[in-house]
Amino acid sequence: MNLLCYVHLRNIYRSTGVGRVARELTQHLAVLPGVNLEVLADPGDHREIVHKVGEPWTSYRYHFMQHETSRQQALWYLLNRPAAEDYWPDTEFVYCTAESYVPVRKARLAISCHDTQHFEPGAHKMSLWLLKQRFKWKLLFNRLAAKADMFHMISHFAADRTGHFFPAIKSRLRVVPNAASESFFRPPSAIGNQVLAQLGIADRPYVLVPGGLHHRKNADLILDAWPHIQRRHPDLTLVVINHSDPVYLDRANALGPALILAGYQEEEPLVALYNAAQLVWFPTRYDGFGMPVIEAMACGAPVVSSNTSAIPEVAGDAATLLSPDSMADHVDAITGLLEDSRARQTFSQLGRARAQGYRWANSAQLLANEFTSLL
Repeated sequence: MNLLCYVHLRNIYRSTGVGRVARELTQHLAVLPGVNLEVLADPGDHREIVHKVGEPWTSYRYHFMQHETSRQQALWYLLNRPAAEDYWPDTEFVYCTAESYVPVRKARLAISCHDTQHFEPGAHKMSLWLLKQRFKWKLLFNRLAAKADMFHMISHFAADRTGHFFPAIKSRLRVVPNAASESFFRPPSAIGNQVLAQLGIADRPYVLVPGGLHHRKNADLILDAWPHIQRRHPDLTLVVINHSDPVYLDRANALGPALILAGYQEEEPLVALYNAAQLVWFPTRYDGFGMPVIEAMACGAPVVSSNTSAIPEVAGDAATLLSPDSMADHVDAITGLLEDSRARQTFSQLGRARAQGYRWANSAQLLANEFTSLL
């Protein structure tokens, strides 16, 4: 199968979420028997990004768009050309690793779709930005409904909700789950452990919040609950990683040195952070999969998360799942686990076993099987 992967290269460097999915699936598809994979990309992103990412991205064969990403996508949408075969005449299958559109003539077209968060009530606060996102996504999905052969969904929950909002594509939805990168199944590196020392938490007990502070990630509950948790465990630190919405920074900083905003972390430090945490707290309001949950489990960290969206599907019985609206339940569950080492050990073992079913090599093979069935 001659597989042309359209990848937003800017997202695979210092990647989280969607970018990590694109990176891992592309890399694992490329090594499958019978798959001849080449990459369609923005030439500017290629010059800026690929040398930073290194192998195997420096070894792929690339085809470059004429324009930068946003302009090219607009032209593809408006003009319905150039087709994928104009970049690589032997293309048999085009795979967009995130929600995008590439015109095709005879090649098949598949799209990875992560969630419908912009349409879900309560996932975001109403704003002009949200209205613009809804308008843009409606235009895109209307085009994809007419042109795409398959939509790769990252969970059954995401498939159900996407089919709800876009019923015309329901019969073309195929579920292949996300996974944890292999580094999360290995012990932390010396480089990763150095970051713990730099953050001042190498010898301190801490709870890790991996989703940043955002409305969708339940920042209000986190910031409201933390003082109650800390009063019961005054030696405990809350470590928040990844980007946070600036609207929450003043409230976070007002909680003092026991709350550390650690920002984006590369994969090696992230593995170390998960491994050393007393537990991982991810009280999200809405997630199409919830990669921090499976990554934390792969590292053996006990997880407290939400009983909503895709989290129960991913976590099963290997995590403590609570209403994202009940601060008291989160406070009680976290303090209870902190005081019960046996329960933490049980969840650590359950999580590690659960994570074994979420490996990128397996997901890539399942996805390739779906592609092949369409040829």
